[in-house]
Amino acid sequence: MAMYREKRFEEIKRLLAERQELSIEDIMQAVNVSRDTARRDIVALAERGVGRRTRGGLIAPSFGQSVPSYSERLQLFSEQKSQMAQLALGMIHPGGVYFIDDSTTLLKLSQSIAADVTIYTHSLDNAIALSVQSAITLRMLGGTLNQHARFFFEPETLHTLSRIAFDAAFIGATAIDATGVNFGYEEDALVKRAAVSAARQVVVVSETQKLQLEAPYRGLALDQIDTFITDRPLAAEERRWFDPRTTIITPETNKQN
Repeated sequence: MAMYREKRFEEIKRLLAERQELSIEDIMQAVNVSRDTARRDIVALAERGVGRRTRGGLIAPSFGQSVPSYSERLQLFSEQKSQMAQLALGMIHPGGVYFIDDSTTLLKLSQSIAADVTIYTHSLDNAIALSVQSAITLRMLGGTLNQHARFFFEPETLHTLSRIAFDAAFIGATAIDATGVNFGYEEDALVKRAAVSAARQVVVVSETQKLQLEAPYRGLALDQIDTFITDRPLAAEERRWFDPRTTIITPETNKQN
């Protein structure tokens, strides 16, 4: 039986506080309502200031402005994020050398790798996850820790990355617009730019709600992306942002869009 409206709102608010982001599907499942009702609830909650509306759901007002601790990030994996991580995992092969960026979905990817591979990362959380797998050769990119976003940076990192031929670079996103993938910190964007330039294949793994956000620093152009793993098929206008050769994969279709 579906909940009464105010009771639904309380449950949605509770979940949003826990996860920071909810898809329409998350809300449908959590409070047992139809897609149309979930959409109406999202509009109403956004008008009340509970969250910010995106094309795919609802995000907390502070989303993108604070980064949770490692233990908190372990609780943020929606089913769709886990599925996206599994799609990325299928692109990692024994003996390969990879760069894995800092994002919640790529943290899930890091937790899932058990193959004999070499992984470079500047993410503290990824390093914690990867360190427990004895088969993995972990190359931690060092420097000063950005305690807010939990990544390391030093200028030497850019030279280190330029000397490596990555089989693939897995990149997250703070925001995506028609011209590129953008990030909140200049040093972070520089690391991603260097990793992308050194990679044979560039895989961006990000929810479509990032298409609704803005960030100040460009990491890569959309035509540099070989594969875009995301949570739903793109609308026609969104698809036109990307190069026709870019393969777009979602958990829903698990095929090129």
